[in-house]
Amino acid sequence: MCTFLQVGITQVLSIIDCQHQPWLNGLELLEDAEQNKHILSSGCERSLGNQKVLQRVLKSIECHSVFDIFTLLDLLHQLKPNLISQTGDRVQLLIVDSISSLITPILGGGGSHGRALMIYAGSLLKKLAHEHNLAVLVTNHMVSGEGGTHKPALGESWKSIPHVRLELSREHGSNMCVVRHPCMASGKAVTFMIP
Repeated sequence: MCTFLQVGITQVLSIIDCQHQPWLNGLELLEDAEQNKHILSSGCERSLGNQKVLQRVLKSIECHSVFDIFTLLDLLHQLKPNLISQTGDRVQLLIVDSISSLITPILGGGGSHGRALMIYAGSLLKKLAHEHNLAVLVTNHMVSGEGGTHKPALGESWKSIPHVRLELSREHGSNMCVVRHPCMASGKAVTFMIP
């Protein structure tokens, strides 16, 4: 029985290795982050209040309407060749607004199809970010949990996907709390104001 289980595990790991190369250990990931992952620049030294800079930024934004997870996955697969061949101004930020609204409709029921698509979308976003040195921002909304508390809509399965998790709240003013970060302590909160 143990030999059969070992063979099965070895086969599954070899399939995963073939599809998700290269695997990196923690030290290699840290070195890559220090050498290749930098703070996203706005492209100017001064404040974004400068009208010309703001116009330049707005002209470089491209939006796509996506209403289901399948369209999102298609769009991400279409984006990949563009990222490989891009010259000059390159994509630096990819925003998926309200990913939970794309996935929630297929999460219901007893099947694992929805969860598998959710994990695949998260893995694809992480892969694009890593391979093309771009920042990926994904928003998720909150839902009511037990005892009236709030919890992220995508729940426990999504929790381990983002490298950094922030919680924005309007309770007691506008607050942002670090839920998960590779270099900062969790629970650190700041108050902010959007004019």
